[in-house]
Amino acid sequence: MADTVAPEFARFVEAERRAQRLPAATRPMAEGEVFKPVFIEAGRSAELLRVAARRAAGFFRPSKRNEVVWVEGENELAVMFAEVDVKLSTGLIRIGIPVRCDQTGPASIELLFAVGSPTQPAGLYAAAARRPNGPDIIVSTWGDALVAFAWQCVLDLVTGIAAATGKDQRGNLLVPVEIAVTGRGIEIVPMARHRFAGSSTLKSSTKIGKLP
Repeated sequence: MADTVAPEFARFVEAERRAQRLPAATRPMAEGEVFKPVFIEAGRSAELLRVAARRAAGFFRPSKRNEVVWVEGENELAVMFAEVDVKLSTGLIRIGIPVRCDQTGPASIELLFAVGSPTQPAGLYAAAARRPNGPDIIVSTWGDALVAFAWQCVLDLVTGIAAATGKDQRGNLLVPVEIAVTGRGIEIVPMARHRFAGSSTLKSSTKIGKLP
């Protein structure tokens, strides 16, 4: 994913600041410092997820395209990224992806990811359902790719919103460190990146002795 913020994500964060649900980014944040959690209401999550889906499909500029065609040998699948939908419940994100192919015509593929909840917030890790729900002829050929695409949509959403909140002292966009989901919406905790080399404040506890 390009290290840029989608205008839609930036506008969302600015609207939250105008509504005083988020503080202004008054200064660059220190390494490892966390920002106030950003909450995306369930009603807005589908709209913003479609922005993420467009970027996951490779479109980083405004485009009239609303689908992308995947090709695997003689098989083709049209993925309608502009119509991706999401349903939320505690600790669960359910992604719906409309697709079409010659064998089935229009169809909908549903993918389920278990993520963090308010009582057990998680990092950017998800346990995906073993197999997407949809026509077997599509899932058997495109199942892994659809799971990967759906999860990339989620990653691009939470990463993009975190990045829109500000930068760290080295000019890097903030990254999401925690995610918690309920039926009300998605909560993301942005954080300034750790630096693992050079002048990082992280200190190694391992001492390397001299070679014999």
